[in-house]
Amino acid sequence: MIKVSIIVPVYNVSKYIIRCVNSIISQTYANIECILVDDCSPDDSMVLIEQRLKSYTGTIKFKILYHEQNKGLSGARNTGTMESTGDYLYYLDSDDEITPNGIETLVALVTKYPGLEMAQGNTQTIPELVEKNDWRNIRYKDFPEYVNCNKWIFLHFYDVKNKIIPVNAWNKLIKREFLIDNDLFFKEGIIHEDELWVFYIVKKMNSIAFTKEYTYIHYITPNSIMQSDNNYKSIQSWYVILNDILSDLNNLHFDYYKKKYIWILYSKMRLLDLDTNELELYQPYKILVKDSINHLLKKKKIKITLPLCILLMPPFFYKSFVGRIIFRLLMVLA
Repeated sequence: MIKVSIIVPVYNVSKYIIRCVNSIISQTYANIECILVDDCSPDDSMVLIEQRLKSYTGTIKFKILYHEQNKGLSGARNTGTMESTGDYLYYLDSDDEITPNGIETLVALVTKYPGLEMAQGNTQTIPELVEKNDWRNIRYKDFPEYVNCNKWIFLHFYDVKNKIIPVNAWNKLIKREFLIDNDLFFKEGIIHEDELWVFYIVKKMNSIAFTKEYTYIHYITPNSIMQSDNNYKSIQSWYVILNDILSDLNNLHFDYYKKKYIWILYSKMRLLDLDTNELELYQPYKILVKDSINHLLKKKKIKITLPLCILLMPPFFYKSFVGRIIFRLLMVLA
């Protein structure tokens, strides 16, 4: 029977953690270990967890790990990954929950397609969004149940012309051996870590299966890192991510990713507030733009360098309405 390791980083989530733990306890699938990683949480999240588990007598094996210092979401996931013993891993954010048959539904795909590297579940978002406008919801995306082709996988994660597979770590059942053998851990010290992790995952991945059944409930939490106003950290993290991707010069997949890469680069430079401490990020970003142009020119991708040239002009221009229109037009023509 396939063993699944559910990995839950815990930090300052006392309002939500019991909801999350209860969703794990309620799983209809039996062969589960759950690894809860205390990332030096300052609130009573761990006390609540320990109290809840005292009365639990089911088949799921819970393991609690404690960090001596805060390592962030990436560090907590990496700790859980290294300590896991499951055949497949499932990352769960502590302010979200799994549907009762979520793991069972995903394991059914792994059983149906032996050796499968990733099973992608469907996500219900709360507060509810219009399903067709919810990028996390794959119900209206015409994905086949099973794909065994790296090019198809990469195109449907990153090519802006295609219906996109959700780029996040959670709600994916992933073969542990695949992660460990390819050294696919999360980069620590940044936010938006899922973007870089998934990029490297998809480079290596050859098989994926989908279910349109809801397996995960994602709550849009107002005070979470992704929802809070943390402009500097976000722009700084995106610089690290984009620089890492560009530095992978042997990457044959950059052609599929380049339009998204340029859109992100443009949007982050437009967000830079040059009257604050974000000024120190401006020059590294300009160097990144120049390096990106050189990289594309070496590949003889001349048209796609034109939108990037806009970013070498003074900020007042590329931040202006006219600059935005010209950039968008050049992206269409590229």
